[in-house]
Amino acid sequence: MNFLLGLPLAEPVNGAIYAVIVVLSAIVVAWARKIVPVVLALFISVGAWYFLQHWDIPAHVFVASGICLAALLRKPKLSTTLAGIASLVAVVGLVNLEYQTYSTVGSLDPRPVAQTIPASELASHAGNSAGLVHLDLPSQGFKAREAIAYLPPAYWSGKRLPVLVLLHGNPGGPTQWFGSGEAAQTADEFQKANGGVSPIVVAVDATGSETANPVCADSQSTKVMTYLTKDVPAQIKKQLRVDEDQSHWTLGGLSYGGTCTLQVATNHPEAFGTYLDFSGEAEPTIGKHADTVQKFFGGNEQAFQAQNPAFLLKKNRYPGLSVVFFAGDKDKPAIAAQNQLAELVRGAGGKTYVGALSGGHSFGVWRPALRQSFAFAARRGGLTAVHDPFRGIEDNDVHA
Repeated sequence: MNFLLGLPLAEPVNGAIYAVIVVLSAIVVAWARKIVPVVLALFISVGAWYFLQHWDIPAHVFVASGICLAALLRKPKLSTTLAGIASLVAVVGLVNLEYQTYSTVGSLDPRPVAQTIPASELASHAGNSAGLVHLDLPSQGFKAREAIAYLPPAYWSGKRLPVLVLLHGNPGGPTQWFGSGEAAQTADEFQKANGGVSPIVVAVDATGSETANPVCADSQSTKVMTYLTKDVPAQIKKQLRVDEDQSHWTLGGLSYGGTCTLQVATNHPEAFGTYLDFSGEAEPTIGKHADTVQKFFGGNEQAFQAQNPAFLLKKNRYPGLSVVFFAGDKDKPAIAAQNQLAELVRGAGGKTYVGALSGGHSFGVWRPALRQSFAFAARRGGLTAVHDPFRGIEDNDVHA
């Protein structure tokens, strides 16, 4: 059983298998010689590419999806039905290969590292083991989904611990960090190496729905920035026993969440003490600069720039700002963005660490990025004599 659970799902050999399946399915579709399903599948695939191009989904995923559709749209026949099902599996596999969401068979249904505790029982709970809790962090200006928090064993001893707040990508939600991001596993491994002590990890909503992109801004329709900088800290302090000094807290995020993290850092640097930007973009965007400015700022370029980290870093001084950047070495846009923004942070008086990990725009990068940053965030949070089981970045690696 352990052998099966350890089988890889996102290695090059998997890609080769998926490619063979797609090619064989294409041969079956071509052999059937029916043009209408092929044209319809082509139309749907091109349309999907057009509307989803900002997500930078590789072209081969759309090609494979088109072949899958062409097979499934035909009249039921054993050969084309089997080709459709096989190519559907291959499409799912190719998407997983690109984003490294599930690394092994076992990761499809991971074993929980901590017991789930109802929020209503937090005050009365007694124990000495880690816990997971779902929290409602309400706001008047933003309809947020439930947050998820990891509480280390030291939490139950009465110790007030620093907080690491994590932001998901787009598409995505708070569960992203506690699923594919393995935040609970990372925090649990850390606390086991440190006598039950770890930062409290809270993954919060930053978009409002799975596919929304409010560019982390306060706009006429929603108040995401206010939610993250005011409501989230206030609700965490109200519902959990934490170190209330927010200069000991860390905010981090992946992709959209990384972009959002730097927006918070430059618009409200007092909200957190440390920032982790994993594969963030060069500026807040829904794809095109003009569309972003028009949709969220009424076409007012100045209003957009007032929330744009790159502009603010050129305009203002941030002497206490500390930012860790990570991106995949194959993720050229993110590498370019982090190099540009890190230089601006240092020019504004802040400190940075810039790291490139093997991989693309995927959890294959974001999982190790969190591990590499975790002990640093703990030390910045005031935890002393920290042992780093991940051998991540040191304090002197983050510099001007």
